Amino acid sequence: MKRVLYFVAFFCAAISYAQTKVGDTYFNDVDVFDKSELMLNGAGAKEKMYAIALYLDFEVDGVEDGIMVAEKDKTMAITIKITSSIEGSDFKDIVRNGLERATDGNSYLLENQIRDFLHLLPNKINKFDIFKILYVKGGGLSIFKNKERLGTINSKEFKKALFKIWLGENPVDMELKEDLLASYEPNPILGKWKTYDKKSGVAINIVQLYIIENKVYGSIQRMLRISERDAICYECQGDDKNQNVEGLVIIKGLKLKGDRYVNGKYTNIKNGDVSDCQMWIDENNTNILNVKYKGGGGIHRWKKVKE
Repeated sequence: MKRVLYFVAFFCAAISYAQTKVGDTYFNDVDVFDKSELMLNGAGAKEKMYAIALYLDFEVDGVEDGIMVAEKDKTMAITIKITSSIEGSDFKDIVRNGLERATDGNSYLLENQIRDFLHLLPNKINKFDIFKILYVKGGGLSIFKNKERLGTINSKEFKKALFKIWLGENPVDMELKEDLLASYEPNPILGKWKTYDKKSGVAINIVQLYIIENKVYGSIQRMLRISERDAICYECQGDDKNQNVEGLVIIKGLKLKGDRYVNGKYTNIKNGDVSDCQMWIDENNTNILNVKYKGGGGIHRWKKVKE
């Protein structure tokens, strides 16, 4: 079973998507299931068969909360990403065995729901297929394959048993259960930071930091002075020239070295100068980001924006 790594990918100019990596598979840290937006709680992998992620809208304290999660009547979801081709019959056997374990040998009490659920599964499951199991508060459990809804089972008891395959007292894989119920701790440098004029102390803008391929980037999300929200960076260089200041990527390519991110570039929107840049967070105060760039007059201290 493979442990979980965390990082952020930036897929377009305006929106960033935090992701979790499990082996060669990625899961969004916030994902939308039908009309429900849920947060990733944990993810792991079952040998070379599939990677799986648990999505909730409430907090758990750890592996001891597995049964509570499985039995809770709240909207939640599981995403399963197939990592090798599997015969549909083999996958159905895995589900059946998991349900027998989850119910201490009493799965026959749910036989009708089990048959209905297994009937929804395809006969051939290919590598890279994605299955999503969404439970909506009140009893509706839907299964999706590659965004197509395969069907719905209306049974709270079946939902409890199904989720206990991975979260119950006798799960199919204890380490996998631990991964699914892990507490997610994102990189503290990620997120939104408020910047300040070093001389006057007046706040200037809010910068969103994200990571692409292990390098830190940052874009201006909002100019705080209303009169500057439509500003254009006429002095900027290259592709940044004449671009709107809001949305402009002003931090580029910092790489982690020791406890600092270094060897990146900072764009000064006032004069368009591009300078060497580094940044770091002090261990005793993760709400302050230290930013230093050539010509900046020393260390700038950005403050974390609470979401």
